[in-house]
Amino acid sequence: MKYLTRLSGEEREFVIERHGEALRARCGDRVYELDLALVGDGAAFSLLVDGKSYDVVADLQREQVTLQMLGERFVVHVEDERERAAHAAAGPQKGGKRELRASMPGIVVDVKIGVGDAVAEGQTLVVLEAMKMQNPLAAEAPGKITKLLCKKGEAVAAGALLLEME
Repeated sequence: MKYLTRLSGEEREFVIERHGEALRARCGDRVYELDLALVGDGAAFSLLVDGKSYDVVADLQREQVTLQMLGERFVVHVEDERERAAHAAAGPQKGGKRELRASMPGIVVDVKIGVGDAVAEGQTLVVLEAMKMQNPLAAEAPGKITKLLCKKGEAVAAGALLLEME
């Protein structure tokens, strides 16, 4: 499968293929041998890249993946070739109902908005703590909060609906 990534404005294309139990990622002329194993509740991974080991914590929110590894935090925009084609055909969403869901189980440590609030694209709406790390969840587009379904201190499951906006 082909994946298109963007990190700090730089775009790269990766082709991921499974060969038996192994994964291979090709980017341009470079080929990486990968092994990925889930650790714990689903947010932490053990990643081997060409035999070198990395501990990775991932927070997935649609096409945005926040990775924490090597003591740093990276926000990567990722789309597979089907998603990119679908987004191009659909164009940007101008309105309608949008949902914000928890990408992993955790505790709501802050709710930065209320029902009726107007929010800007990229504005932090809720902060979720998972695996001792705080993860800000941001608005994908401008809108107005119509339902708030979480509160500070509440434990939420992966996929839990936190809020709705238009």
